[in-house]
Amino acid sequence: MFRLAKISFAVVTVLAQSQLAYAENAETAALTADSKLERIEVRASGLKREVVEMAGPVTVLSGEELLRRTDISIGETLKYEVGVHANYYGPVASRPVIRGLDGARVQVVHNGMSTGDVSREGPDHTITADAVTAQQIEVLRGPATLLYGSGAIGGVINVVDNRIPQQIPQQSDTILQSRFGTAASDRSLSFAHDNGAEQFAWHIDGNVRKGNDYKVPLYQNDDGDSSKRLQNSWSEHQVLNIGSSYIAEQGFIGLSYGVIKTEYGLPEGPTAEYEAGEYIKLNQRRVALASEYRPVGSLWQSITADIAFTDYDHAEFEDGEPGTEFLSEALELRTTATYELADSWRGIVGYHGNLRDYQALGDETFTPNTDTDSHALFMLHEKRFGVVKLEFGSRYEQLSHQAYALEDSLGSRDLKQKFNLFSWSFGAVYDVQPNQQLTLSYSQAQRAPAANELYANGIHIGTRSYEIGVGYDVSNTNGVAQIIHNPNLAKAEQANNIDLGWRGQFANISTNINLFYNQIDNYAFLANLGFEIADFAAYQYQQQNARLHGMEASISWQITPEHQVTLIGDTVVARLRDGGYLPRVPSYRLGAEYAYRADSWGGQLGLTHYGKQDRLAENETATAGYTVVEAGVNYYFDWQQYELMAFAKLQNLTNRLGFVHSSFIKEDAPLPGRQLVLGFRLNF
Repeated sequence: MFRLAKISFAVVTVLAQSQLAYAENAETAALTADSKLERIEVRASGLKREVVEMAGPVTVLSGEELLRRTDISIGETLKYEVGVHANYYGPVASRPVIRGLDGARVQVVHNGMSTGDVSREGPDHTITADAVTAQQIEVLRGPATLLYGSGAIGGVINVVDNRIPQQIPQQSDTILQSRFGTAASDRSLSFAHDNGAEQFAWHIDGNVRKGNDYKVPLYQNDDGDSSKRLQNSWSEHQVLNIGSSYIAEQGFIGLSYGVIKTEYGLPEGPTAEYEAGEYIKLNQRRVALASEYRPVGSLWQSITADIAFTDYDHAEFEDGEPGTEFLSEALELRTTATYELADSWRGIVGYHGNLRDYQALGDETFTPNTDTDSHALFMLHEKRFGVVKLEFGSRYEQLSHQAYALEDSLGSRDLKQKFNLFSWSFGAVYDVQPNQQLTLSYSQAQRAPAANELYANGIHIGTRSYEIGVGYDVSNTNGVAQIIHNPNLAKAEQANNIDLGWRGQFANISTNINLFYNQIDNYAFLANLGFEIADFAAYQYQQQNARLHGMEASISWQITPEHQVTLIGDTVVARLRDGGYLPRVPSYRLGAEYAYRADSWGGQLGLTHYGKQDRLAENETATAGYTVVEAGVNYYFDWQQYELMAFAKLQNLTNRLGFVHSSFIKEDAPLPGRQLVLGFRLNF
């Protein structure tokens, strides 16, 4: 692996040196050429770079495409993006899976700051970030630990909105959206309003949503029970956010407050007699402050400070009574300083701190109360040498877990563990032609196991298992389990990741291809132990060395200004170095879409095939492949000064039965069946 990194570094160095003779002319040509590559700013990059300036693979979903893809959760919204799948615990609790990695390895942030929820503690916990009022959603595939910490070793998803305005709007702007889906009689209404006066700007948004149990194609469980509905998949959701900023010529300071209230059922398989199942009731209150100062006549371009405090709780109800309650209070601080020198050097340095108080209360808690603190210093620098842009960065992070009343077979005690983490990265963008780029990035990133990965010891209803952390010695003698904590068992993960990419525009054809290889030492994964504890299948987080490699590709052909055809494909293979495969890794995917766009209307017809997954971990079962067909149409009305768009889309047009291999409850939770979604967006 390190040999490969050295070879890649040498190749880029030779390319850079070979261009020095004509660097000045090439750089001028590159800057003045009418580039057709995507020119969208990526907020999560730290340096506010555009997509074409990024050495690592990134996808930005915005505008009409975001409106068309927006769904009930972040996972469902992004699951058609290249390299992204979902771990599907029903439509509400659906987390993104990036290149086979999810949970504690994929960080979902809101305007660059953690969401503060407990979605990474269990697949049945929903993400509180909402796509409905987002301006854009950014997906950074591959390690992004430099700016976002060890929880981003697999990637970052940044949900961007205007909750804290950074500019004074030229005029009042209001957006109303509504949609209705037939599969669950799902209805929603949302709004967003922006306005300003003098040096103040303000924002308010909100949405309400309610849905019943989802219709699914007829399916049957091992007991012979069948159903045409995903029982207990209902949901209710209310959100309100307000924010305001004082904006001056050299910066701004703003404050926002948000409230989320959500209730949703935990899906169950078909049963002969349906009874009210378990459900989650969630509340979150969040206060955020953002500020920026832009000095004049200084090498420092901007200095920022962001603070977010999140108070989160959710209770899991059974038979109408609360069982387990999860409480989390999180305080996050990020300060950065961006510089730019005369010789085209520029970069960012900063501090990132997280303080979190996590509690689990009730008879069915499976993790002890834990305080998690992390403090980090980071830097990222870049410089252009003619047609080659180089970037490098590093991060040092100290993270500690303080667990209280940790229980095992020997009793109960408190425990504190510390991890010192160092990550670094190197990247290059080579402008082969004005509209063609070769990209290379290499990173070595470290991640401390999350508290639930370390200390879990109990029944976890979400995974329908008895869950045990990596820090325990486990034995099973004559059906009696012995679980003893050993703090020396847990180690930090270390990922060595290399990405090679190509993006280009050839006449009317645009391409984007990425190859990646990720070697992760001490990879923590939840493995089936093959026996039961307390009538539940026993699973334990285990650490082994793993290798993940794969490919992502998209090709678009703009046949005429009105007609476009797009092909996509992605695949990942995840193996343990000593043999065997990692569990719950998505199979390959192939897709095609035809799009038509006229002056006042447009339409799409798409087909996505998910391959059979038969690369299986121990005690794992195969998942059949399936193909989903979708169609949509949208119409733009010219209604006085208002902008109105109405849309309709047919999902799962052939009503195909599909199960998600990355889901913990795949046999009990098929994807929704055929449904018609109707909606509109009014802007005034």
